[in-house]
Amino acid sequence: MSQIISDNILATTYLLLWVVTFILYHYKCRKLDGGSAIIATYIMYAVFSLLTLNDVMFNMLYEPLELLPYLLLYGMLIIALSPAIYSHIHPASIIETPHTRVLNAIALLIIACSVLILPYIIENFSSGFVKLFTEADAGKDAYEDLEKEAAEAGSGISNIPAIVFNAFSDLTVFLCFYMLTLKKKNLWLILGLVFSIIISVMVPIIQGARGNVVAAVFTVIVGYMMFKQFIEKKLNRAIQVVGASFLIATALPVTAITVSRFENMGGGIAGFLNWYVGQASIYFNNYAFDTGGTRNGDRILNLLKRTIDPETPKNYVERRDKYHNLNIDDNLFTTFVGDFIIDFGLFLSIAIFVLFNLYVIYQIRPRDGTLRLHQVLLLYFCLCICMQGGMTLFPYSDSANLRVVVIFSLYAYLRYHEKLLEKYPLEDKKT
Repeated sequence: MSQIISDNILATTYLLLWVVTFILYHYKCRKLDGGSAIIATYIMYAVFSLLTLNDVMFNMLYEPLELLPYLLLYGMLIIALSPAIYSHIHPASIIETPHTRVLNAIALLIIACSVLILPYIIENFSSGFVKLFTEADAGKDAYEDLEKEAAEAGSGISNIPAIVFNAFSDLTVFLCFYMLTLKKKNLWLILGLVFSIIISVMVPIIQGARGNVVAAVFTVIVGYMMFKQFIEKKLNRAIQVVGASFLIATALPVTAITVSRFENMGGGIAGFLNWYVGQASIYFNNYAFDTGGTRNGDRILNLLKRTIDPETPKNYVERRDKYHNLNIDDNLFTTFVGDFIIDFGLFLSIAIFVLFNLYVIYQIRPRDGTLRLHQVLLLYFCLCICMQGGMTLFPYSDSANLRVVVIFSLYAYLRYHEKLLEKYPLEDKKT
């Protein structure tokens, strides 16, 4: 049997495994939710893996495939998806209102930061956005400028509104859809959060960073899919129409950036697209058992390590230079599972996945069909990891460690606030 046939059999088997998973996921509980969206994207990635494996130019980039790494990847992704699976099998019908004004305060902070970022978008709109559709090299040039700035990333604080805005980016989506589930909706806060979501997509488009655009869109999709069962039907239909328009509007500049970057390259646009979307599971297969060493948490725990060890690389340029002897690094995609293995090694990564997701499942158990908001937030965090990192790498690495800090700070506050209300109940429930 030739190598190309063997590789196709293994890659097709991996694809079919996810198709069967999608069917089994909906066999008894036939509703679409966040887990449905995530598994659907994994099927899509597997299809693109087959396409790039059969590309005459790009198949030379890959080593022969093996069965065991595919089984490892599937198993660890299922472990990461286990909170979504548990929530799917044990659905809640109500999200309990936490009775706190902190959520409104956070929403106002996010909106204020997005307004402060708006001048940057206005200033660069004609040169960064409009040129994507008028000049062939605009997307490529914007991306190259972003690459040049990467060597200075992490060396200091230069734009506080942007830092705060990015740190709260996932909470923007979470709060927006949560507020849409409330009976008494604050329309101005919701519109402000929608505006902030648009800003979070516009900035990376202007910078030519397709990955950040896709991550932002995926976060919106998984956020909506998680909350849609709690949103009234009429509003759901309106969100779907607006969402479809949002996806089309986002796809246009992303397509323009893709054409700009790859149109004149030897592999062609289709070849590079197949490689970009489909490479992660293949590179994981090639190198998961042979990474050539570990980064010792320098990527996934970057900010924490920098507070302990000043020699920790501040950005990916310094990190790739430090770990240049690794067989694979973050210059290629290996999914968020591969990113953990490169940082911590195989056995410690498995232990982290198992222990963390067991903790999450224990914490998100509904009580009489009701979920507390801190439980929903914890589930949302797990869904974001799976959705944002399925094609690329762990989405909360480097400076994005701040997003983890923000999410778990709010999680801790909501839990503490809930316990206070249980011990000292408020008669009017309005504080």
